[in-house]
Order: sequence, then structure tokens, then C-alpha cells
Amino acid sequence: SLTPMYSGAFSGSLNVLACTTPPVNVSLGTHGASEMASVGTGTNPVDVTIKLNGCPAGINTVKYSIDPVTAVLNGPLSVVALNSGSTASGVGVQLLNSTGSAAFPLSTYQTFSGYNSGGGSYTIPLKARYYRTGVISGGSADTSMTFTMLYQ
Repeated sequence: SLTPMYSGAFSGSLNVLACTTPPVNVSLGTHGASEMASVGTGTNPVDVTIKLNGCPAGINTVKYSIDPVTAVLNGPLSVVALNSGSTASGVGVQLLNSTGSAAFPLSTYQTFSGYNSGGGSYTIPLKARYYRTGVISGGSADTSMTFTMLYQ
């Protein structure tokens, strides 16, 4: 017996709702070792602002995660290593919440509570600082982190 074969075509479009999120560059400034008198101390935190521009209506929830590109030196305190091109040592970079009062959890999705499903533009405020991890030697002190947005 013969089995009939059918063919068909499928077409359509997919509309992905997302905000525009430009790169974030943060200058932690130039500091002396005396500002971090002992291991476990840090410089004054500076603002880190993640922009969510032109968010369309229809997104119900915005979540975000920040993942280190370098090694994590202290997970509970969210301290990451400097990148391989840095010449300084004895410090890492610590990511903090918006008030600078607590470590921001790395590699964990957080819900952005300031979002309105009607759309618009928003900012996610955080802070960062240098954090002493050992004997400090001067030089360049850079690192990178990746932020990932999840729209639902």
C-alpha cells in the first residue's frame, strides 16, 4: 500500500519585546593604597547605571543578571578579579546594591521592581568599588562583567 505524502509551507513573524541596553562603562577612579588600609576594605563606591531605553508596552517583568568575566575572588561579597591586562595586584572589584550597603548577588537573576508594563525608559542603579584582597601594588586595575536581560 502507498502512504500519501503531503507538503506544506509555514510562514509568520516573531516580534521580540525588548529594551535597548547600551554598554556600561564605569570609572572607579585613581586611588591610593591608604584608602584600603587592610584586607576586606574598599574605596568609596561609585554609581553604576544600567539603562533600559525604549522598552515597549507588553513586557510584564524585567529580570537581570550580572556575570563576571574574570574569576570570582569572594562569592558572598561579589568581588571579582582584575583582568589579565591589569598591572595592579591585591585588589578586586566589588559590585554592590544601589545604596552601596550590601553585595549585589552575581550570576543570579534579580527582578527589576521599578519596571512598568506600559513601557518607557528606566535605569537600574548599582554601585561598585575597589576591594582590597591582599598586598597592594600599583598599576592599572580593570575588569569586566556581562549583564543579561530577561523579559517576560
